[in-house]
Amino acid sequence: MFNIDEIKDLIYTLENSHLNKLHLKLNDNSELLLEKDSATVTATPAATEKASTIPAAQNVSPAANSNDNVDEICSPMVGTFYSSAEPDTASFVEVGSKVHPNTIICILESMKLFSEIEAEKEGEIVEVLVKDGDFIEYGQPLFKIKTY
Repeated sequence: MFNIDEIKDLIYTLENSHLNKLHLKLNDNSELLLEKDSATVTATPAATEKASTIPAAQNVSPAANSNDNVDEICSPMVGTFYSSAEPDTASFVEVGSKVHPNTIICILESMKLFSEIEAEKEGEIVEVLVKDGDFIEYGQPLFKIKTY
């Protein structure tokens, strides 16, 4: 399967080349189709993929304009933000939720793959910075957490 950095590199290469289309197949039967003149990005996984869990530890940064115990949990990838597993179910976390390093705090969807994002810190959620359906950039702050 392709990781996000490989896909970013391929998009950059395609944008800066004379090619209009790039179609790749890997040995695990996964495919990636990129087209320059349209917004089409298609990935076909080799088999049905379960939601992967992506830690956000390396993406926790000190929050600006707040006390020393408040950090921002930032996105480890590009994708669409979902606060819950299903549209009509409770959010994984909300303001006041106590979290541990392995607590799932949200889901990011990219190319039909759903990745569970973990807190990677112990603390209490003090602010949710994004809402359901928002398109999230790599490194974008998602939550503020008061660490213990």
